[in-house]
Amino acid sequence: MAVCVHLIVPSDLNMFAGMLLGGFIGMVLMLFMMLVLMPFFGAFEVMIPLHLNGMLIGMGSGMLSTLPSLAWEQIILGGAVVGFFVSLYIYFANQSLIQS
Repeated sequence: MAVCVHLIVPSDLNMFAGMLLGGFIGMVLMLFMMLVLMPFFGAFEVMIPLHLNGMLIGMGSGMLSTLPSLAWEQIILGGAVVGFFVSLYIYFANQSLIQS
């Protein structure tokens, strides 16, 4: 998601506009990924992590893509770290709901 947002958002854009455009791109990607992954993994395991990742990574990557001092590897690494921790949080939240 961070790669696609970084490739689409121009670097000369305002940071606020980059955040809005990145959030929109993240939500569009999230909808496509949701339709592809939901039949295999179920709605809870797909929708909540993708919505959070689409919003957080899309908006964050859109804002960071407007900064010329950051390399694209740093933006992608940031998106991967945020996505990992959101997915990990949802996994453990799901496990606690199943056990209770």
